[in-house]
Amino acid sequence: MKGMGDWLCACLLLLLPGMALATPMTQAEVRELLSAEPAQRARFEQEKQVEGLAQPLKASGELLLARGQGLWWHQQQPFELALSLTAQRMSQQVGQGAVQVIDNPQLLEFSSMMLALFGSDEQALARYFALDFHSTEQGWTLVLTPLAAPLNKVFASLTLSGGKQLDWLVIADRQGDETRIHFSDWQRVQLPLSAEEQAHFAP
Repeated sequence: MKGMGDWLCACLLLLLPGMALATPMTQAEVRELLSAEPAQRARFEQEKQVEGLAQPLKASGELLLARGQGLWWHQQQPFELALSLTAQRMSQQVGQGAVQVIDNPQLLEFSSMMLALFGSDEQALARYFALDFHSTEQGWTLVLTPLAAPLNKVFASLTLSGGKQLDWLVIADRQGDETRIHFSDWQRVQLPLSAEEQAHFAP
């Protein structure tokens, strides 16, 4: 047992210097971290707590973010729903049904906001939100408060948080409901995109 104790102590001594040197990330460092890869995919798990419901509504799936092209949000559970956001349009497909283009100015504004959010485009985000950034050795948090309609009519706040990647997005809406989205398994996507991937953003 003494040998095991010595081994554990040695491991802790190796870890402590790195822990002591850990410093909070700056907002510029977080922005660079989130925008480092031109294309990424990830898994998401979503819970929406709706006032009056005892259990949250749950969903899960995957996303593909290609900077300069768009965001593809593919819900797989509890039913299949694909949402494609580009700078020019927003479309959705339920199951294997036909793709529906959403031609609504307010929703297109929402689409632009989401692209700025996931693209870590601070200049674009500042058009929509007041930004409040906090960082500690444990991680960083960016709280976004909508500045004007239509977003301030829908959202009370959006909060992004993480460490070496984006881990959480928490959306508080004006109805008192809260949506918590956990991101995991971020992976770099090789460019150029495959034909199948490119089709998600086709006009």
